[in-house]
Amino acid sequence: MMKLMTLKQFEKKSKETLIRFITKQLRKKSRKTLASVAYHMTKAKLPRLKVTKRKSLPKPKKRKKMTKAEKTKFLARLNKGRKKAGLKPIRAKR
Repeated sequence: MMKLMTLKQFEKKSKETLIRFITKQLRKKSRKTLASVAYHMTKAKLPRLKVTKRKSLPKPKKRKKMTKAEKTKFLARLNKGRKKAGLKPIRAKR
C-alpha cells in the first residue's frame, strides 16, 4: 500500500522519478479515463473565452411620502383628466 505524499514531497523528487511514477499510474488507468485526461489536457491549453455579463435590471425608485398639500394638488390634476374622460373623481382619504 502506498502512502499519500504532499506536493512538497513530490517537488523534491527528480524529473525522471516523477515521469516513472506518472507512467506507472497511467498504465493502471482504463482507456476511457486516459482519453478524458488527454482531452482535458488539450482543452486547458486553449485560451479562455470572454463571457459578456448581462446588464442588471434597474432598481425600482423609492417613492417619498407626499405631504397633504402635495397630495391634494396631485389628486386635483389627476381628477381633471378623469372628469374629461367621464370617470368619477378620486377623493383623498382622511
